[in-house]
Amino acid sequence: MDALNIGNKIKELRNERDLSMEMLVSDINRLYGVKITKSMVSRWESNKNVPTLESMKCLVLYFNVSLDWFLGLTDKKTPPHLW
Repeated sequence: MDALNIGNKIKELRNERDLSMEMLVSDINRLYGVKITKSMVSRWESNKNVPTLESMKCLVLYFNVSLDWFLGLTDKKTPPHLW
């Protein structure tokens, strides 16, 4: 798992939606009942740390991207629709 890509992808996704770190943190905590902080997001985006599996799950759900893309396993950004 390439931490550099994950941090860059989080920042890319956040910027695409014109979200501040504070807005992202607030949304994730409210929608998924997890506790992430602005400093956690900052460390992820600066490639000093990687999100936990639980945080990754919340991020891919929130941004509607494939976990495989998020982890750098595929170029397909959008998750497949199973219905």
